[in-house]
Amino acid sequence: MTRIMGARPLTGYSHGAAGMADALLDLASLTGERRFREAGLEAIAYERSQFRPELDNWLDFRESDLAESKAELRAMTAWCHGAPGIGLARLRLLSQFDDAEIRREIEIALKNTLERGFGLNHSLCHGDLGNLELLLEAGIQLGVPQLLGRAKQIATMILESIKEHGWICGIPLGVETPGLMDGLAGIGYGLLRSANPSRAPSVLTLAPPRLVKPRHEQTYFSS
Repeated sequence: MTRIMGARPLTGYSHGAAGMADALLDLASLTGERRFREAGLEAIAYERSQFRPELDNWLDFRESDLAESKAELRAMTAWCHGAPGIGLARLRLLSQFDDAEIRREIEIALKNTLERGFGLNHSLCHGDLGNLELLLEAGIQLGVPQLLGRAKQIATMILESIKEHGWICGIPLGVETPGLMDGLAGIGYGLLRSANPSRAPSVLTLAPPRLVKPRHEQTYFSS
């Protein structure tokens, strides 16, 4: 049995400090209330204190009966926990806090994701299509064509994996299951977003719908 909560506050987007900071700073921007801003910045400061250079990642404090030692340094490379989700959260902060430290964290998250984030399963939550989102968003927001090109290559690899192995969902044994975060709905949406990011907004950052571009305009991944 694996338990989500640990003895210490968690890092990461889904269950941890990155997602909380993201929401609190959005709330501060909308309401103008300083208390939300301060709480969001405190969440980021806490998460930064849990970064480990030797892992190029932020520590994962979830408790597990499978863990060999509670003192063991562990990290995950996924949207829900670890560098990809934290990188996405930091990208969203650029409109409010564009500084060298946030930019450095985005670079670290990209490096970790490119090196360790693919070849897992196909899901959005903790699989290849979720991790691909960091490359897409960074390529678009930072204006880096190389990242979009790399995302296209990885999306092609995911399609080849699907052809060879079928849909590998983000649950034990990778069996097919419905659902957005771990299942087939999310895999389908992730592939649609990979094909045309301008039409399919990021569900992993709760992005609003984007204006639809005229059909004659190029998509990011047009051939």
